[in-house]
Amino acid sequence: MKKKLFCAAIAATMACTGAMADTVRIGTEGAYAPWNYLDDAGKLAGFEIDLGSDLCKRAALTCEFVANEWDSIIPNLIAGNYDVIMAGMSVTDERKQSINFYT
Repeated sequence: MKKKLFCAAIAATMACTGAMADTVRIGTEGAYAPWNYLDDAGKLAGFEIDLGSDLCKRAALTCEFVANEWDSIIPNLIAGNYDVIMAGMSVTDERKQSINFYT
């Protein structure tokens, strides 16, 4: 089910941009262990990274994670610096005014 939701979110994102990207860029924070963090080598790691990587593999998508400061994670999505956000985030009325949530 999660694979279908993730794939639906990716497909909806690509449909909204009007083009299919070669690489799906996934924004995350990289500072919320154990969900997403930078390991000792400075590489993104954690449950969300593992889950996203596995879903991309199963969906035959090329995906790239982009670490971003939390305060600018939504503005960077809106600016097109990545295609989706994969980071634990509460759905609020304020956030729903600027982005879509696939839950």
